Amino acid sequence: MLGTQGVPGTEEDSIGTNQLKSFGHMCESHHFLSWDSRHRSLIHCLRCFRVRSFDNTRSETIQFHTPLTLIVGYNGSGKTTIIECLKYATTGDLPPNSKGGAFIHDPKLCGEKEVLAQVKLSFKGTSGAKMVSTRSLQLSVKKTTRQQKTLEGQLLMIKDGERTAISSRVAELDQIMPQYLGVSKAILDSVIFCHQDESLWPMSEPSVLKKKFDEIFEAMKYTKAIDNIKSLRKKQNEELAKYKIMEQHAKEDKEKADRAEKRSIKLQQEIETLREETQQLSLEMRLTPKSLVL
Repeated sequence: MLGTQGVPGTEEDSIGTNQLKSFGHMCESHHFLSWDSRHRSLIHCLRCFRVRSFDNTRSETIQFHTPLTLIVGYNGSGKTTIIECLKYATTGDLPPNSKGGAFIHDPKLCGEKEVLAQVKLSFKGTSGAKMVSTRSLQLSVKKTTRQQKTLEGQLLMIKDGERTAISSRVAELDQIMPQYLGVSKAILDSVIFCHQDESLWPMSEPSVLKKKFDEIFEAMKYTKAIDNIKSLRKKQNEELAKYKIMEQHAKEDKEKADRAEKRSIKLQQEIETLREETQQLSLEMRLTPKSLVL
């Protein structure tokens, strides 16, 4: 279904330049997060089954190589579908113009009422372990309606010969896939696997462009972090003000305590002096003859 040779600009055209870079350099995109080559993610292969115009009787598999994998073929041979499958496998987002189950192989073409489509992606995660992501879709066709359903997916980790199923819930899969790839969903969606129908977003209106860049550079997280820091600082300042008042009261209490202690010591000394005088007088009285006292 895919050719092996082609000349850009002809009928046997190659895939777009921006999309070309994404295939062999999936691992390179991780450099934005870490320069350590040991923790780069790398795509191994992709398998598509019953997607778009791909054969409904057998799956199609494409192997990716570094630093670049060039995919060429006639118009309509499925080059863009590969990008769509990569994006769907990594983010869980269906491509544009896929309403009504258009992303799934048309059941009418194969004479079936129900078609099960599957996209499977094998890659090396940032931890170095081999990962396999599987996403499945179902399209049912009735007389007047078409119903598309997202089935449970699976993320499998293969490390040291052991296979571990990490998650099967679609929501969890959408959340953890970017983590294992080491790239945010916004970058996967708008940069690495950007669909050709959405590739002109850099020419968008300023407000739309700003929103897109905010998503890519995670400005919202930065803003939230700043707001949290400001809120925390405000609370800490309030606590500090309370502690300063407590400190002032404690100083005053300490000064009172010091004065009371000094007064207590002085009174104790006076008491000792008076006690000695009393003892002395008592002694003198005992030694004085009674006749003199009378």
